[in-house]
Amino acid sequence: MKKLGIAVVMMFLGLLLFSCGTKTKDNNEEEKLPAETGSNKTEKAQLDTTLIFQASLEGNVQTVLNALDDGFKPNTIDENGRTVLMLAAYNGNTEIVKLLIDRGADVNSSDEVERTALMYASTGPFVNTVLALLKAGAEPNLIEKEESWTAAMMAAAEGQLEVLKTLVAYGADLDMVDIDGESSLDFAKSNGHSAVVEYLKSNQ
Repeated sequence: MKKLGIAVVMMFLGLLLFSCGTKTKDNNEEEKLPAETGSNKTEKAQLDTTLIFQASLEGNVQTVLNALDDGFKPNTIDENGRTVLMLAAYNGNTEIVKLLIDRGADVNSSDEVERTALMYASTGPFVNTVLALLKAGAEPNLIEKEESWTAAMMAAAEGQLEVLKTLVAYGADLDMVDIDGESSLDFAKSNGHSAVVEYLKSNQ
């Protein structure tokens, strides 16, 4: 049985080292750079976008708000397909999550391995963040494509009982299994989260 808790930590290490390369999902909206400014403006745009992603991860609301007001597109992605919403969700920055949702961020957008903002948020004790995403239409039963993990599995593996309860309240299917046939209960058992195990057993 995999130790999903360890796997989740490894999965997110790259968040602190994400590349400055970003793009928008709508190619028709790409900025046309004036010829006379050349690479200098391109480099500045990349740097500014990187700072916005970093601000989202670190919880700097004003920086993200200013960027949105200046025309930053909330569904801009980095080279791994991650959005600013995913980064904000990962660190439980609920105010930024709500701001991005209000400005049109896609709550079910997924990165290159089909992890969503809800999956990112569910690894931590971020009930308010998870709730904000679910209220905005985040789908609790989506699966990522590498191991077929769900948000509930990630919450169970990390011992996030209140997050798990919130997911269940919004329709999370606790009977779903990953590619090895293991469920949220299996992951909670494997990682020694007794309170989560008892809760999951009571919901069988």
